[in-house]
Amino acid sequence: MRLLEMITLIMKVAFRNLWLYRVKTLVIGTLLCLGTFLGVIGFSLLRDVEGSMRESIIGSIAGHLQIYSDKAKDDLALFGGGFMGRSDIGELPDIVPYREVAMANPNVQAFVPMGLDMSLLGRGNEMDESLDLLREALKNQDPVAIQTRIDAVRFQLEQLKKEAAEQKKLAADVAIIEQREADIAKAEAPGFLDDLKTVDEAKLQFLETKIAPLSGEKTPIYLGYIGTDISIYQKNFSKFHVIEGQDLPPGQRGILLAHRARENFLKVIVARLFDRLNKRLVATNIKIKGDAENERNAADLARQYSAIISSLSRDQASDLSKKLTDFGINGAKPDQDLITHLTSQLKEFLTVNDENFRARHEWFYKNIAPLIKLYEISPGETITLRAYTRSGYVKSLPLKVYGVYSFAGLEDSDLAGQTSIIDLVSFRELYGKMTEASQKELAEMRAQVGIKDIEASNAEDALFGEASQAQIETRSLEAKPGPVEAVINIKPTIPDRFDLDEVTRGLALNAAIKLKDPSRLAQTQEELIQAFKDKGLGVRVVDWQQASGIVGQMVNIMRLVLVLALGVIGLVTLVIINNSIIVGTLNRIREIGTMRAIGAQKSFVVGLFLGETCVTGLIGSILGAILGAVVLVLLSKVGIPAVNDVVSFLFSGPRLYPNIRWDIIIATPFVITLVATLSSIYAARLAARVQPAEAMQEKE
Repeated sequence: MRLLEMITLIMKVAFRNLWLYRVKTLVIGTLLCLGTFLGVIGFSLLRDVEGSMRESIIGSIAGHLQIYSDKAKDDLALFGGGFMGRSDIGELPDIVPYREVAMANPNVQAFVPMGLDMSLLGRGNEMDESLDLLREALKNQDPVAIQTRIDAVRFQLEQLKKEAAEQKKLAADVAIIEQREADIAKAEAPGFLDDLKTVDEAKLQFLETKIAPLSGEKTPIYLGYIGTDISIYQKNFSKFHVIEGQDLPPGQRGILLAHRARENFLKVIVARLFDRLNKRLVATNIKIKGDAENERNAADLARQYSAIISSLSRDQASDLSKKLTDFGINGAKPDQDLITHLTSQLKEFLTVNDENFRARHEWFYKNIAPLIKLYEISPGETITLRAYTRSGYVKSLPLKVYGVYSFAGLEDSDLAGQTSIIDLVSFRELYGKMTEASQKELAEMRAQVGIKDIEASNAEDALFGEASQAQIETRSLEAKPGPVEAVINIKPTIPDRFDLDEVTRGLALNAAIKLKDPSRLAQTQEELIQAFKDKGLGVRVVDWQQASGIVGQMVNIMRLVLVLALGVIGLVTLVIINNSIIVGTLNRIREIGTMRAIGAQKSFVVGLFLGETCVTGLIGSILGAILGAVVLVLLSKVGIPAVNDVVSFLFSGPRLYPNIRWDIIIATPFVITLVATLSSIYAARLAARVQPAEAMQEKE
């Protein structure tokens, strides 16, 4: 019998047997269909997630490659490592030679110097903000603004007086509370605020030093930031865009606040709690009742009435009380004074549940948010960053906030939106590296006062020996009688601008490298490693996945989980196939013996069983692939929602829209069919050992 005729005969018999033993065929076919379906969906989504995450990381701050010192004690982790704290990734003392080597590679598009660090951002309180506005109004001599600010301060004084009265009931040291009450009474006394028409330093400093601290100090926050050459950065990171304010101009000191950091830490707490609840209720459809986190946020929200009241003037408070009444919030005792009545109304308004939340969330942003300062810091303001330098001392630096930025598609991702951006020169100062102008000034000061460098071994003699007996001239100055005509404020000034040349050289901690052809990433990485080595520049060159830290390993973890899941399903399927064939063999001994008796060879029997598995596998896995393709098409239309911030980062946006990947859809069923067929060889060989005599004995 020729091969083609034998295959044709085998397939005919196989199809007949599949129908004859259709229960077994259905079980095996269903398992192979399920495995193929999961394989098509899983590997397609995995590739989409990997592509999305690559886009998020490369397009935000990592670039295709990153370089940093080979003396680093820690690995570079742009999105955070596994532990909190300040990483030590070493330094690139001067970026010039590193840039020259990198840009000499024909596949390198851009070299972006960087440095990551964090600082402490001090915060005032509502009274501080009111007094700042009052001082500004007095400077501008705006009578309407002055009266409005004075009214706001007076309204807050009333609240402080009520708080002091409550504290007095509980305090052990009543004298302190009485002193506070005396200070508040002095500020409320006729003639104190009423007569403020110009800047009166004595009164303003009394308010700022005695009254403002009574409102308490907000907890300082840590602000992560990246220092870079902003002009090169903007050109090479496509996801970056300013959503409020303006770009940071080249050559200008300043900061661009990260959108998520501002939302999470610098937005008024009552709005943040509304946002958190709205996100969980709308995005993830998690009800307030029964969810511990939602119930905790709702309980915190009900306590935020004082933050709203302290931000209002009396007129605003009166208007808000009327609007709340129109909204159906009447409060407990409408006949009480304004503060007590509004407090009662706000407590009732801020008590939310699943039924009233959406209406109150909308009402809050329409009627209350415009009355309060929604964000502590906005573009145009100046903030002071305080950071520990590498030498261990604290360095403070005022920086103007030029704008608020985000990464396109990652607006809601905490992973991608926590790092603010400052100019590279300011970063170096906070890091502890002085500018050339500062170094020159320090050298002149050292020369002027005669500072000399000494060896540590000679320090004792220099400080306490004969050489230390310096002549010190003492002079006394007598104050001139008469009124002080002017107060001269002497403080160190830091220029707002710097020479653009300063960012093209000097210190950086790491640098991003963008490639012209990303498909040659591995090759370019090897070439750069060799090029830096040839020039004697000790650096580590890592790809975007390694540079992103633990975030970059998520895809590997997901791939491992998927492969393990498919492996378990596949192993179970193969065991069932083998057992089915073995059981089928025992049930078909007479049939096999008959075939052997009429001349069928062992190879025919083996081929028959393999053919049955192959046909079952093809039918089942192709159906699974078709089903998987249909599901992918549907998901590509509606998208898969990101259930939390981490998934939003992995999806590079709030939803993932899968692509139809024909290579996976076509290859997966054939691979699964091949594996299933090969796994049935043992059972087929077992069936081929059946002798005609055994079949006859069984018949007898």
